[in-house]
Amino acid sequence: MTYAALHFRDLALSALLARDGTAPAQPAALLSTGEREKSHLIAVNLAARNLGIQPGLRTTRGLARCTDLLLLDPNPTTEKSARLETLAFVDSLVPDFELTTPETYLLDLSTMLMASEKDWLAQTVEASSYLGLPLQIGLGETPDLAHLASLSSQSTPLALNLAELALAKTFPLPHAGVLQLWGLQTLADLVKLPRQGLAERLGQELARLHDIALGKHHRLLKLHRARDHYGVTHQFEPPVENHEPLLFMAKRLLQTLCNRLSHHQRAAAELRLTLAFDNGAAHARKLILSEPTLSPEVLLRTLHTHLDTVKAPAPMAEFHLELIPTLPRHAQHQLFSRGLKDPNEFADTLRRLTAIVGPGNLGIPHQLDTHRPDIISLSPVTPDFKTPSVPEIHPVSHLPLKRQRPPIQINVASEKRGHYHHPLALLTGPHQGPVRQARGPYPLSGSWWENGWQQAQWDVELDDSLLIQLAFLPPKEWHLTGIYA
Repeated sequence: MTYAALHFRDLALSALLARDGTAPAQPAALLSTGEREKSHLIAVNLAARNLGIQPGLRTTRGLARCTDLLLLDPNPTTEKSARLETLAFVDSLVPDFELTTPETYLLDLSTMLMASEKDWLAQTVEASSYLGLPLQIGLGETPDLAHLASLSSQSTPLALNLAELALAKTFPLPHAGVLQLWGLQTLADLVKLPRQGLAERLGQELARLHDIALGKHHRLLKLHRARDHYGVTHQFEPPVENHEPLLFMAKRLLQTLCNRLSHHQRAAAELRLTLAFDNGAAHARKLILSEPTLSPEVLLRTLHTHLDTVKAPAPMAEFHLELIPTLPRHAQHQLFSRGLKDPNEFADTLRRLTAIVGPGNLGIPHQLDTHRPDIISLSPVTPDFKTPSVPEIHPVSHLPLKRQRPPIQINVASEKRGHYHHPLALLTGPHQGPVRQARGPYPLSGSWWENGWQQAQWDVELDDSLLIQLAFLPPKEWHLTGIYA
């Protein structure tokens, strides 16, 4: 079987029943627009059909057959939402399909890899369970045979049963009255007649239906091409207090979006999240992935890490997820190259660390080209650990200096000679005593356009031949900034 048909029977009615959580055993019908007393039934569920209630009956006749019949008015918003969900579901199954009717999709399975037809049917039925809509699946060698098979039963048949397709109900034929006079009730009865005689007496339409039923008519699918938009929206009724329901829904929605991306030979480069709260507030964030991915687990973990840092001002009423597509990344790992095994897991770790230390406090440090000591900048961490190119800064002295970070504030006896204070003795701190020899001062200053700074550095020798570095910060503050080894 190379074609499959998915038929969501009475989608407008089924969507309303699924929205309200109505039990399948409850007879229900969808009313036409207009006054309730003058309206008629345009769709009924299986429980109502079993009681002899058919579409087209007046409302009063339907209630006469079942006093517990649930009558529902059409809801265009719910119906549109259901159609979009079914379209997204089918798009996640195969790349090539046809939107035959608003309730029926024809799928081309020729490019699908599957263990068996039964396994594919079981997986499809299980994957569609979240929709909550009755689904009929048919398989066939031609698109039209698969379509007929989906209409012939409430189950998931592997073969077409022509005897289950009533001509009067399934096919609106122009000569239905003549066929009834001939005693033809089902498509199986029609197939038994000679094709040439049907064409001569009743026209080519019945001859074409005869060819379709026998598998002699094989047409091409009119492929449906959805927009290159990979986003979903979900509303919570009532609003939820924490993000656990969001993660529960996102797990299923991300699986569907990733399947669509895979069929279109794309991968997710960004995850965009928008939250709407019950008090009118909103939260939007763009989460950039370290590497394009098609893994729903990676996307869900990224979303979970971000939600742990969000403080909701009110219950959550709605959320929107959108994946920004890009071409998948193909890399050939070399024998002696060093790289990350899972860049996305590494990025998730960085996001968790950022939530702990705060934004802007995590990165790869590099020294800036300035005379101010201990001034560094943090560049973003990338999977290849590349840092921006900076000019090489050569040390001023050939002696290694063990810097004190942060500098130790000490008391120093000094005297002012000209514009600068000269150190005489260290009174407090880890190293105390008179200064045997001092070299300096080395005045430094800068950044006058922002928060100007200035200091004077001294290299001093104590009595025990210890060489240290001092810094004087006007007007009267001394720091021990380092020790020469």
